[in-house]
Order: sequence, then structure tokens, then C-alpha cells
Amino acid sequence: MKLPHGNQPIQPASGSEKPRPASTQAAAQGDAVRQLQALPLENRQAVVARVAELITEKDARQALIEVRGHNLKVALPANAPELKAGDLIRIMREGQTLNLLDKLPVPADARLTQALIRHLPWQQHLDNGLSQLLNALTTGLRPAPGTGQPGAADPLPGGVREALQAIARILPAQGSATDPGISGGQGAAQTGGDAGLKNLDAARVREWLSNSGVLTEAKLARGAEPAISDLKLALGRLALSLLQHQNLASDQFTRFTPLPSPDLVNSPLQFPVASTPPPAAAREAPSPGQMLRLLAGILNRITVNQLHSQLLTTRATAEAPAPVNTLVTDLPWLAPGGEVRTAQLKIDYEKSEREDRPGVRRAGVAEWRFSLAMDLDQAGRVFFDVALRQQAVSARVWADRQETVRKVNRQLGTLRASLSELGLEVAELECRRGHPPTATTKLEHRLVDTRA
Repeated sequence: MKLPHGNQPIQPASGSEKPRPASTQAAAQGDAVRQLQALPLENRQAVVARVAELITEKDARQALIEVRGHNLKVALPANAPELKAGDLIRIMREGQTLNLLDKLPVPADARLTQALIRHLPWQQHLDNGLSQLLNALTTGLRPAPGTGQPGAADPLPGGVREALQAIARILPAQGSATDPGISGGQGAAQTGGDAGLKNLDAARVREWLSNSGVLTEAKLARGAEPAISDLKLALGRLALSLLQHQNLASDQFTRFTPLPSPDLVNSPLQFPVASTPPPAAAREAPSPGQMLRLLAGILNRITVNQLHSQLLTTRATAEAPAPVNTLVTDLPWLAPGGEVRTAQLKIDYEKSEREDRPGVRRAGVAEWRFSLAMDLDQAGRVFFDVALRQQAVSARVWADRQETVRKVNRQLGTLRASLSELGLEVAELECRRGHPPTATTKLEHRLVDTRA
């Protein structure tokens, strides 16, 4: 943002700066002129600085700024732009004066980090949260205190029931690849074992991923109308129905504190999330407020996955020689008995460049990496890592149970033959007992020292 009245001088303020590392303490001694002279800046050289702290003394506006590892206390001009701690500014030395050139926009990854920090403490697992919501189809709603009989439950209002049934129909049902889910009560998918999900073909998996809610905003940004089966929109419709039942406006949803899952508070950006026991279905009728708090936590989980995907994509583009697009999401499905389970999915797409001759780059090799973690009734906890680079494919499987490892190893030959029939070169296939290495995204605030 260019200042409206041109470059504004910011004068070094008297007084010593706050000490940082021992190597910079010498620069902090002496008067303001000596502090400025101690900075490794040539005359008329522009650099990026960070506002470390804002200081108000009487009517004077001052700031402590970080410039190339040195802290400098400066007096801000009256018509300087609004600043806050953490802002990046571009300054230029001109003699014994520092000119404020620009207030820099917040980098994309910093904005994503700030948004993530707001949502991280309030995530609710989709499996546990959705299971509790769908139980209301049979338990009804607990009336507000002081109304109705103690311990009694009221039938679900028509709009709330319809919204819950719509969510249940969205979820793929374990036991049948074409079973639409449940309608009007607990699960329609009652066949046992893990047979149902293995019948999902590629088109159905793409539809499952597209409707998971993680792509909702991307569709809206393109002007496309999301399908009625989009999970995030369906959850929003349920929240609106519950608010209308409470005679509350839609903007009152933010008043309800989300219900978080404790393990997501401790490890909010870990992939895959540590194994937790299947959620125990709560048979007690929930109140409308409890349902709204659960909804808020579930929606936060979907939002965190969206922001996490963007952050990983942004960081990879900035740091890697080739762009990497990343998608992280949870895919819920309906298990027998009405419980909801989730598959944790991470997809990376990287397209490298090759340099045929100096200064001439051409599109190079594309690589897909696919990671999946899920908890199955008979097989237990299983993890898949698959990589496809041109026509070469490799896959690793991890399993908690030794019996599952033996079953998978017996099928590796058949899998190798099937992949070869597709024209793929099988580089590696193996199954191990245990867990794959976990990846945890660290949120950092970094300042790049741009030398002009």
C-alpha cells in the first residue's frame, strides 16, 4: 500500500532499544544516530522490516522494528498507516533518516496461518460428531429446561428431520456401494464386514470426494452450483433448521461454542490422526444447543482441512523447485448399526520442470502421491501410501494386525499382475505391520529479508 502523501520519514527515537541476542547488544548502545549507523544499510537502500511492538507514550506513536537482526525504536509520523505487531513494512535509509515506503500486504501463508489458529482448538471428529447427530433421528430432541416432562424427548421438527435424513443419504453405506444410506431412522446398510466399500468404483470415489465438503468454496468461487449432496452445505442446512426451530437468526450460529475432540486439540494438524476407538453412540436425546455446538465443531474440522490443504500448497509452491498441490480431507461413511467412520485422505500432485538448455525450461514429469488411513471392522487400522510417476507405480501398506499383514501379502501377487495389465511398471509393493511415519504441519511466522 503506497502512502497517500508520499514517502514518510520515521526518525530514530531516543532511548535504548530492547536487547535481543548478545550479538546485537552493542548496536543497542548509544544515541539514536549511533543506532541507525550501526544498521547494515547503505544510503538509499530499501529493505523489509517487521513491526515487533507498538509503543504509545503520551501523544507520540513509536514502534520497535526488526531490521536485519537489529531492533530499532522509531517515532512514527502522524499520517503513517495503521500498523500492528507483526506487520511487514518496507523502509529506505536516506542519510540519517529512515523513510517508510510501503506497508506490505500480509503474505498468503501468514493469512492462512492466522485463519488456522482461529479454528484449530475447535475441531470435532466427523465420525463421532455425525454419529451423535444421526442418533437424534431415533432419540428426538431434549426440550429446554422448564418445558416438557423431565427425561422425556420431543419428536424432531419436520425441517430438522429432513435435514438429518439428507445428511444420512449423502454418506456411502458400508455393505452396498449403491445404498443411499438411511432414511427416517437408523442404518439401512446392515451387511457385515468390510465388503461394502470394496465395491466403490473410481467414479463413485470421485463423487464421494467431490461431495465431502472440502471443495465447497472452490466450486462457489468458480460460479458452479454445488450439488445438493455436498456435505458442508448439508450441515449448514441442518444448522439453519435448528436455529429456525429456536426462533434464532442465521447469524446467531456463531454464539454457540463448538464442541472439540480432545485429541484434535493436542495434535490439530497431524496426518494421519492417531488411532482412536470407534465412537460410542450416545443414546440420550440431545438438546438443540448441543446439536448446534456439534455442528460448529464438525464444520470447523472441514474448514481446517481446507485451510491445511491451502497452506501446504502455498508453502510447497514457495519453497520447492516444482509446484505441489495438496488436498487433505476426511471422507465419512456409514457403518452397520448407524455408526459413522472416516477415511483420512491426502493427495499430492507435483509436476516438475526440466531445463533442456540454460534459461529454457519445459514441462517435466508429473507425480501423484496418495495416502489413506482407515479403520475397518475386520482388518483393523490400515494405511496406504501409493505413488505414481509416469508409468511407474509403487505402494506400501501398513496394518495394526498381523493377520491383516498376512492377508495383504498373500494378495500382493494378484495386485502386481492387475497393475501390469493396466500397462503400469510396478516398482515396489510391500506390506508392513505398524504405522507409517506421521507428518505434522508446524505453523511459523517467517520474515524474508528482501535486499533491494
